[in-house]
Amino acid sequence: MVRQEFVVLRYGHRLVRDYRVTSHCCLVARAFGASKIIVAGDKDEGLQKSVMDVAKRWGGKFEVCFTESWRKTLAQFKKKGFFVVHLTMYGLQLQKEIKKLRKKKKVLVIVGSQKVESLVYEQSDANIAVTGQPHSEIAALAVALDWLQKGKELGKQFKGARIRIRPVERGKRVIKAGGQKSN
Repeated sequence: MVRQEFVVLRYGHRLVRDYRVTSHCCLVARAFGASKIIVAGDKDEGLQKSVMDVAKRWGGKFEVCFTESWRKTLAQFKKKGFFVVHLTMYGLQLQKEIKKLRKKKKVLVIVGSQKVESLVYEQSDANIAVTGQPHSEIAALAVALDWLQKGKELGKQFKGARIRIRPVERGKRVIKAGGQKSN
């Protein structure tokens, strides 16, 4: 399997309406191995601050950026050699396309919020469906990133973490920097 780089483009963020879903897209992107999420739509510094605080405490390198033009951003990433995957329930089935997608070294994953313009479908290298049923873009992003990496990201250890989870059958075990344990 090719070592891949993933960047997520969140299409059409609306400050009041999409805050929670976009923040969850950011958290999923980070936890499932993306290096960055670019939010196209309303600039939301509170969202950026919140997600970067998570990254600071839980470790790893992750960026939250904003763009006024998804078109320019898409063109820039294509110029850098990224393969553009648009997650849409109208696309080709992930399970039938996954081998081809795993061969791509750099992948820009687009997840929408509002109605997606037809130009996104046309300019994407692949329109991929996680399922042909209505569902959450958060779920689609998690499933797609997981399948792209064959689940290997699930055990990832993030460098510089101040907080880590120690898996236990019942309850909670959190380890903070310096070895402090809390329940």
